[in-house]
Amino acid sequence: MGLLAHDGSPAGDGLPMAQRSSEGVARILRQAILDGRLKPGQPLRERVLAEEIGISRTPIREALFILQGEGLVGLTPNRGATVRTITAADIAEIYALRSVLECHAAATAAERITEADLARLEDAHARLERIGDNGTGHEQADADLQLHGIITQAAGSQLLRTMIGQVHAFTVTYRSRYPYNAEQVHRANKQHREIIDALRDHDAPRAEMLMREHVNWSRGLAVENFGTPEQQPPSSSAR
Repeated sequence: MGLLAHDGSPAGDGLPMAQRSSEGVARILRQAILDGRLKPGQPLRERVLAEEIGISRTPIREALFILQGEGLVGLTPNRGATVRTITAADIAEIYALRSVLECHAAATAAERITEADLARLEDAHARLERIGDNGTGHEQADADLQLHGIITQAAGSQLLRTMIGQVHAFTVTYRSRYPYNAEQVHRANKQHREIIDALRDHDAPRAEMLMREHVNWSRGLAVENFGTPEQQPPSSSAR
């Protein structure tokens, strides 16, 4: 059984071409790390991964650098890559970074947002409401990050989009592991509605404040779910 063995996980010749890029490989490895198939401290050998996934070693190497930047992988000279131990502090830090970056994005977007952007936000919000608490954690997370991505795009900064994209990649993978219940869905959607209204009013201070409250609330849920037995990654020695 290979490193990435899991029910339905793509590997080998069956891997879609879109996932043969470094970003696609990073997505596969990120999921395997966060769901425990790749254990803390486990070596990530480029040759073995390349053979299992069925691609060259170049996108594997690039994917490992991506995951190093997210704090999921450690790269040591002459020793290669290993899976890092993920802690509750790591989860909190990711959300703290999201708060800083997305508050800036919301404030900037409030000054630049267009009617087309607002229409896309309304569609994204409607999608979240349709999914509600009946959707899977992945469906909820994907819809949520789509809405946040539209706000980032409305800010008009490619650098900001790149930086937020990095923390969103981690967030959506981890957030997919636990669905929101009805009360949490209602609260999240209410917060999203208030942010959209502030953006529509071009009220940058209010948009920034509301985004901070929303991300900090999400951070609390993320850390809380990390501590539950079914969500906590396998234990290992502290880094």
